[in-house]
Amino acid sequence: MIHYGFDLLYMLMLYRHFKILMHMTMLIAACLHLNSALAAPQSIKIALVAPFTGPYGAYGTLLLSGAMQAANDINAKGGLKGVTIEILPVDDQCSPDIAVKQAENIIKDQQYQAVIGHVCSAATLATSSMYARAKVLTITPTATNDKITDRKFNTVFRMTGTDQQQSVVAANFIAKTLKSKRIAILHDQELYSKDLADLVSEQLLHLDTAPVLYQGVARGTRNFTPIIKKIKSLNADAIYFAGLYPEVAALAKTLNVLELQIPLITADGVALNKFSNQVGSKEAARAVLMTFGDNPSSFVSSRAVINNMQERNLETTGYALYAYAAVQVIVKAIEVTNSTEGHILANWLHQHEVDTVLGKKSWDTNGNVNNCKFRMYTMQSDNKLTPIQDNS
Repeated sequence: MIHYGFDLLYMLMLYRHFKILMHMTMLIAACLHLNSALAAPQSIKIALVAPFTGPYGAYGTLLLSGAMQAANDINAKGGLKGVTIEILPVDDQCSPDIAVKQAENIIKDQQYQAVIGHVCSAATLATSSMYARAKVLTITPTATNDKITDRKFNTVFRMTGTDQQQSVVAANFIAKTLKSKRIAILHDQELYSKDLADLVSEQLLHLDTAPVLYQGVARGTRNFTPIIKKIKSLNADAIYFAGLYPEVAALAKTLNVLELQIPLITADGVALNKFSNQVGSKEAARAVLMTFGDNPSSFVSSRAVINNMQERNLETTGYALYAYAAVQVIVKAIEVTNSTEGHILANWLHQHEVDTVLGKKSWDTNGNVNNCKFRMYTMQSDNKLTPIQDNS
């Protein structure tokens, strides 16, 4: 009896241990299944938030061509470990209010693994804190306003440089190359343009060049004749206009019609084919001088991509390949970390460089891309950016 009782007790203990082990095995299996589901979704969905309608819709079209080309190229090679890359366009019309609503939808939806955008600085500034709180990896290919990264959000990055950087290049060109003494400075009263115009004005004062005119012009303005008359009356010898392509094109067109030979300098917001088309004269468009960051066509790594896109009649000017590079950065971070958690991806990007169509890219602790160099360019008749000065 004693022997039998001992065996029974022993078997009961084994049975209990077996049940515990089975529960633990089932729990581990469930966790592994859950992690697998998170790590290997049916597709990697990336939101591209940009203006696709309204007066600035050409920006969205430009960036979508680059982002879609990147996704297609990656998918043609098997995707990300067999998972397809999807680019889903989201329209914010370059409006901060609409951008906030779209950001709310993206965060609430939870189907997106990352965000490329926004395009306009005001829209990016209005939404970056939202994405940061939700720990969504966000990369703007275009927004240059310094305030976006000055707030040091861990998951917010940019692919281009800052307005502080391009203001130095613009001011040096105006004061040292053009030797302007009577510069007229215009802006369109919005965040990007107003802050950039202020920075250029400050830099010019450091170079002993005080503007003879500093004036805001409302977005949507197309009749620039009155302000040109004012500029002429002040004997201005150059115009700096911090604005987007429709307004800058309207000013350039009016200068051409009035046959007024005065240099027009502007910034990166005009680097797209739509600008030349709206000026109406390729010669007049070519006369406009602009600051822009690294020229995509200058990289050996971009040539095959540019050729492929041009064969499909896709625009490769300006920021198109910056969107392509943003896709590459997101996919690489997901591949290496085996995660789609925004803070994990961001932590990896802060510590590593990524090979892109624009060469190797890395970022500082604020999310600013390292070693971005602005230069002065003209837009040639074939819509190619051509550097006119080396500011390195």
